[in-house]
Amino acid sequence: MEGFRFESTQGAFYILPGQGGWEATYGNETLGEFSCPEQAADEVARGLTCPHLTEVDTSTLEIPEKLSEWEIVHV
Repeated sequence: MEGFRFESTQGAFYILPGQGGWEATYGNETLGEFSCPEQAADEVARGLTCPHLTEVDTSTLEIPEKLSEWEIVHV
């Protein structure tokens, strides 16, 4: 299986296959569940709240909306 990873200044974000869809994660924290990885990347890029980040809003971290700019990882 494939997933996606983006290394931000605050650490790595992942979009991985979940139960019935895709999950966006940071560390051990699930940021949300999505129907497709493209939707997950878009939502993370536009801004999700993550209590484990110094900068609480992910939209301030220059995370790309396009999956082509994320690294492919094998899980």
